Amino acid sequence: MQNLFGLGSIWLQLAAALLIGALLVREQRQMQFLFVASAIAAVLHSFLGDGSRDGQGWAFVFLAVATVRLVMSLARARSGITSADQRELLANVLEVQEPSQQRKLLDLMSWRDADPGDVLMTQGQKEPPLIYVASGAAKVEHDGQIVGECSEGEFLGEMSLITGEKASASVTARSAIRYATFDRVALRRLLDGLPELSQAFDRALNRGLASKIQRMNTGSDEG
Repeated sequence: MQNLFGLGSIWLQLAAALLIGALLVREQRQMQFLFVASAIAAVLHSFLGDGSRDGQGWAFVFLAVATVRLVMSLARARSGITSADQRELLANVLEVQEPSQQRKLLDLMSWRDADPGDVLMTQGQKEPPLIYVASGAAKVEHDGQIVGECSEGEFLGEMSLITGEKASASVTARSAIRYATFDRVALRRLLDGLPELSQAFDRALNRGLASKIQRMNTGSDEG
């Protein structure tokens, strides 16, 4: 009982609680702060509890890695757009020029790479991701039939974002793809608080939808 309520044990429980919290939050910045806080609590436990030297060493490694990742994230945020893909999406596609708004959007994005055949979205998926394709192409299938293609500069999942419905089609990478996914919940919260940013998103998504509809109509006419 003494060890259970000792100071070292309290720090261990706090480290575990903060680690669980980091895994539950949606925003990357909050996650990174919680990882650092958890690592600090783990280090304190290793000194105040009955931790071994190995335990202390791993606690310091955890703290160092979490701190480095947080510092790198903060540095990227301060410097604004850091790649051509980000610049194209934020400045040209979304037409967002305000640096503070660009930084807010960057915090909501995760950039990824997909190989041919990788599934990006499945038909009937609840709350599918909003995806921006920076390079490459993907095929769009409905009930097993190819109904279209999404290529560089286009969005996927925008209808589900607008309507709140499940994904109406499956999307599979046709070639190697570089793409960004948005945290839907955090994005909606951000757009609700910034009407001008919400309008920019609406314009970009509407342009994309209009382009897709035009391609579908052209394909039907040719058929």
